[in-house]
Amino acid sequence: MPCYLFTWHAYASWMPDRPQGYVRKGRGVLPPDQVEAKRYRARQKEDEARFDETAQRLLIEECIATADFRDFRLHGVATESTHVHVLISWRDERPFAKLCRGLRESLSRRLNSSLRRRWLAKDGSRKRVLNDAHYAYLMNRYLPKHSGWKWREGVGYYR
Repeated sequence: MPCYLFTWHAYASWMPDRPQGYVRKGRGVLPPDQVEAKRYRARQKEDEARFDETAQRLLIEECIATADFRDFRLHGVATESTHVHVLISWRDERPFAKLCRGLRESLSRRLNSSLRRRWLAKDGSRKRVLNDAHYAYLMNRYLPKHSGWKWREGVGYYR
C-alpha cells in the first residue's frame, strides 16, 4: 500500500534568502541565495501568503473531507504559517501524482472560498514512506513538532 507525506508551502513563503536555505525541486535544500531571491520576487504575481489559524483549520477540514471523496486514508496533518504536511495512504494502483494533484486542487478551492488569492506554491513535495519505522517517526516526532494546528487519525485536532 503506497504511503506518502505531501508538503505544500504557502505561496512565496519560502524564498531563497531564508536563513535556513530553500528547497529547489530535484536539487534538495540549498543555501541562502540573495540573487536568486530577487529573481523569485520579480516573478511573483501576488504578495506572500501565510496560513493563519483559520486557514490552518480549513486546510485540515479539507483534508478530512477529501480523504472520503478521493478514497484515501488520512493518517495525519500538520500545519505552520508557511506550509502544510499531509500523510496519506491508499490501497489501489493510482499514481501518487494523481492524488497529490487532486488534494492540492481541493485545498486551493477550500482556501479560495474564504479569500480569493494564490495560496499554495505551484509544486509541492512528496516523500514516499519507506517502512514502519519511517511512518512512526513521521507520526510521533516530525508532524507533532510543528507549531500550528494538527490532526491525527484516532485523535482529532490538537495544537
